[in-house]
Amino acid sequence: MADPAHNHDYEYATLLTCVEQSRLSASKHGRLFTTDATGLWEKYLYNLAPGERQTHNCHACQRFIETYGGLVAIDENGAAVPAMWTGDDWPQFYLAAQASLRYAVARAQVTGPFLSSQPVWGQPVTGPWQHLSVNVGTMNTFRETKLNAGQAMAAKREDFRTVRTFLDNTKLATLAEALRMLTTESLASSEKFIAPVRWLVDLFERRVGVRHPQIRDNILWKAVASAPDGYCHPNASVIGPLVENIEAGRSFSVIADAFGRMVAPLNYQRPKAPPTAGNIEAGERIIEKLGLGRSLVRRFARLDDLQKLWRPRHRPRDDRADAAAAGVFAHLKSKESGHHQTPQVDIPPVTMTWVKFASNVLPTAERMEFLVPSYGHFIAFTTAVHADAPPIMKWDREDRRNPVAWYVYPGGSAAARWKLTAGWCEVTAVALLPTMWGEQPQPFLGEGAVLMLHGAADTENQSGALFPECLRGELHEIRSTIEAYSRKARLYDQDTASACGYDIRKGVAGPPSKQVRVHSAGLVTRYIIDRWD
Repeated sequence: MADPAHNHDYEYATLLTCVEQSRLSASKHGRLFTTDATGLWEKYLYNLAPGERQTHNCHACQRFIETYGGLVAIDENGAAVPAMWTGDDWPQFYLAAQASLRYAVARAQVTGPFLSSQPVWGQPVTGPWQHLSVNVGTMNTFRETKLNAGQAMAAKREDFRTVRTFLDNTKLATLAEALRMLTTESLASSEKFIAPVRWLVDLFERRVGVRHPQIRDNILWKAVASAPDGYCHPNASVIGPLVENIEAGRSFSVIADAFGRMVAPLNYQRPKAPPTAGNIEAGERIIEKLGLGRSLVRRFARLDDLQKLWRPRHRPRDDRADAAAAGVFAHLKSKESGHHQTPQVDIPPVTMTWVKFASNVLPTAERMEFLVPSYGHFIAFTTAVHADAPPIMKWDREDRRNPVAWYVYPGGSAAARWKLTAGWCEVTAVALLPTMWGEQPQPFLGEGAVLMLHGAADTENQSGALFPECLRGELHEIRSTIEAYSRKARLYDQDTASACGYDIRKGVAGPPSKQVRVHSAGLVTRYIIDRWD
């Protein structure tokens, strides 16, 4: 028998509001997760007044509770927070149902991240009836790329198993030693791997003191759900072999040599064998699904494509043009002008780090020249031919476009290849690597600066310069096909390339001196940049 004091319309409307508010509160903890909670619909009905059960026996509400009622968030301590059943302002009529559902869901085992491409969960209205539902909005929906929501959830479940197995079979002290070797730049190209190893160390430390296995797993689920591409596959990267070599007690020279071979630009993530027919077919499907066909077409970048750290205050000098404009006798000094001129002392070059040079010298530099070596680390920036093509680089996003990338030749290249000769050359701009641009830099993908050199351009490029380590994670499985495509592709607009120069990279050794001549306030000072910081 229905309770005559029960105001069904008011209390049901309050119920809908409480479910929505509970979901909003849970979202403050980040991603939502599925659980193995069962029988939630039966618990909901059982805890209503007997006379009201038939009224509430609704297929739309049942689907909502069975699909979304078991979702949880995970707080910073690893505790599961029911997504739909928290809060203190629930109507009296539904309190028993809320308590039963909250208790059951909080005790359930997390089974994986929850992803949905639907902006509304549930069916809000059918005819004159309102039903349980929440509006998450388009900003919180899963955007389908290579994988749909179900496939992406399955991939994260596999990531969880992979990371848990790695941590269960690795000692914290070994991981800490790997991090020490990387952060001290004892290993080649170490900056790319510091963040993933630090993530593993932090995760290990957070879990090691937790006795309850469910909380320990929840901490891991939360970390895996938001981990960047590549963090969850340590054994498939250079991290696994590094940890194995440390654990085996091998000498530093052996470890460093093995690590250097693995991260060498000609080896790292680059397949050696030609793509199979199946991989090419898969590549066609993935590129078509992601709409990346036009994104693969690349060109040499120009200065106006770059975010520049420094530009000269005047255009690059042309001594012949300057002399013609100033007059035939401009180079001759009068007795009066010579009498008042203060001589400049020729001091030795000042040696400093790039970080100090950028902070102390660049802001007041009016012009700069670089002493080009006959052989060294020259570099070219590339970008998309089609500016509106979807992002293909890891650091490029639809809401923050940055399609610029770069390439270098392993071991360096000759200055002549870049239309340069050994000697002083005008610097036309200074730019950081594209991974360092914007408000959210990604230095673990590459940290360095480039001195753009007047007239520099690669005359012998024979590829599209697309490298697996720089591309979106969805393309990893077809990297052999991308590699084959890149080898046959060519970069457009070679004749207008102006974003080429000299690479100053963190953690990468260069020639004995990177010498720069800086003009400022009528004075000229030479600097030797000996390391990054």
